[in-house]
Amino acid sequence: MKKYLFSAIFVVSLILSIFYGTQKAGFHEDEYYTYYSSNRSIGLFQPDREWQDRQAILDEFAVKPGEGFNYKMVKLVQSWDVHPPFYYYLFHTLCSFVPGQFTKWPGLITNYLAFAVAFLLLCLLMERLKVPLVVEIMVLLFWGLNPQTVSCNMLIRMYAWLGAALIACALFHIKLIQDFDNNSLELKDFVLKSLLPIMVTSYIGFLVQYFYIFFFVSIGFLTTVWIVFFKKDIRNGLIYVAGCAVSLGLAVVTYPAAPRHMFGGYRGGDASGSFFDIANTWMRVSFFTGLLNDYVFAGGLLIILLLIFMGLLLKITSRKRKIREGGKLPRPEIVMLTLASVGYFLLTSKTALLVGSASNRYEMPVYPLLILLILMDAYYVLEVMENKVVLYALAAVLAALILKGHINDKRVLFLYPEDTKKIEYAAANSNEVAVVMFNPSTPQNVWRLTDELLEYPKVFYMDEENLEKITDSEVAGADKIILYAADDDFQEKAFENLFESCKGLRSMEDVFTEDMWTVYEVK
Repeated sequence: MKKYLFSAIFVVSLILSIFYGTQKAGFHEDEYYTYYSSNRSIGLFQPDREWQDRQAILDEFAVKPGEGFNYKMVKLVQSWDVHPPFYYYLFHTLCSFVPGQFTKWPGLITNYLAFAVAFLLLCLLMERLKVPLVVEIMVLLFWGLNPQTVSCNMLIRMYAWLGAALIACALFHIKLIQDFDNNSLELKDFVLKSLLPIMVTSYIGFLVQYFYIFFFVSIGFLTTVWIVFFKKDIRNGLIYVAGCAVSLGLAVVTYPAAPRHMFGGYRGGDASGSFFDIANTWMRVSFFTGLLNDYVFAGGLLIILLLIFMGLLLKITSRKRKIREGGKLPRPEIVMLTLASVGYFLLTSKTALLVGSASNRYEMPVYPLLILLILMDAYYVLEVMENKVVLYALAAVLAALILKGHINDKRVLFLYPEDTKKIEYAAANSNEVAVVMFNPSTPQNVWRLTDELLEYPKVFYMDEENLEKITDSEVAGADKIILYAADDDFQEKAFENLFESCKGLRSMEDVFTEDMWTVYEVK
């Protein structure tokens, strides 16, 4: 019965994410990079005063026929940037099944697969923790239907798979702790049944996203302390540490660019600087705690914490100071899981980019564990009231918060519904001359226009700071131009040059304004 109930929750949760997937109308700039870095051909570039046809653009975001399953290329391109390759292998594989197609669905399906893995692992984790059925149901529903879980599934990046890796890491560490007494005397069992799953998970997790290290180191340190100092088993403690080191060492051998990514480059340098800046700690932790409250708990985290606090007071003052025997949880596992989850949250808060609501993506991987811990704590504290009405009240509050997040607050991210009109406008004007004036300091920002530019058979590119007269006859003779102009100090002079070069143009009207770009209709 339980299996069917959980399966129903999974299906409903997946249907919700698929529904939002049909609503996804545009892409974050990093999502464009996912497509480009996984599927590129000769490399995207922006020529000056030259045309580029649609196929040349498409070839850099979609797998060209006959060039699928090129994992060597994927690894090479990622080595030039700041990310490990595992997620991009998966994404490139799905794109290889639809060559020549630039569509959101390979990215979304990659995330849906991660969600399925994470859902199963979360169920297994709760079984290991002997979580009561009512809590399991609340956790699976609240996490599976949560706007930030849906958002994670909408963002075509590696964070959904990082979430699955964190849950797997937690699951296998808890298994090690629970099985330790039985396996501690048998080295073979300890290594093969307890340590090896952790090593495999950590090898993969490291190659999914470097933030995995935050959780792995946190729970690994606690596990080592528990084995060596509480269980007095130095031998297995050293074997555990060696196994963890070997798993990360193999990952680095597999992907030698990793140390440079983490400790150098633009992201490694920024992250290190932020990590060691003590002054920004409160600001950053407050910022990410605010995101947790607003986007995961729809502003109602305080309500749940108050319920826990009130139950805790009752528990302290009650003569029944102990929870019924059936409700007890193994303390070492819960302490380690809590400290490791909080450790990931705090360390990520110190190093992640601050980009408004989009910063949720860095904490999304640990949200299922935080939800589990908060709801589990709420249940065991409120249980002392021995009144089911209290639990019903908690369930009602959680349902209300989910509905508020979806309907009232509209907290599902990365849908970009505003892009629909922009793409429709480009399609309606696809027969007109399309000109892109790019900022030569940031030419890569042309990626942000990809969906729109793919509606035109070809696009004329020009350096906005090059003020030489336009000599291309098709542009100079146009009586209407759809102009995409980047923010630049030379923009006004570039506009003057356009009108001087194109005698048939008299006026311009801005149609859309977006981040770093403005679309004009010039005629």
